[in-house]
Amino acid sequence: MEIKIRPATINDLEDIKKLNAMLFQNEYDNFDQTLDLKWPFGQEADDYFKKRIAGDGCALIACIDDKTVGYLAGGFHQFGPFPGMAESSYRTLPNFSELENMCVVEEHRGKGIGTKLCQEFLTWSKAKGAVRMSVLASANNPETVNFYRKNGFIDYDLILEKDI
Repeated sequence: MEIKIRPATINDLEDIKKLNAMLFQNEYDNFDQTLDLKWPFGQEADDYFKKRIAGDGCALIACIDDKTVGYLAGGFHQFGPFPGMAESSYRTLPNFSELENMCVVEEHRGKGIGTKLCQEFLTWSKAKGAVRMSVLASANNPETVNFYRKNGFIDYDLILEKDI
């Protein structure tokens, strides 16, 4: 079994959207019921993933025997507010990349595919001039949080929310 990581093409759009829908469904069912389960199939998702595929950011595909088993999408940010902060943020950072979303088909998890996607994104990020990477993960999803920690991410900020 050979795992291949390659840049996504427009021909991968439907596979990416299906995987993104799986990611949304899992997150919605287990961690975050504020997610819009229609988003992965809407025009905003189309536009977002097409931009990442076209080179405004990064879109990667993981394949085993020419079958898509995972994807990663991310972006690059030049000198500015930290992601999720207001434009007038008190905090600025040097060039950084953001791993925006990633999914590996459940039956292929634990085989190093996510790590290979992260490593390829790190290579892309460095080539763009990023000196820092960020990722947002649900605090209630210890499997995902531990995966990112294993891949060198450290806890930095904690966002707390409350239903009212």
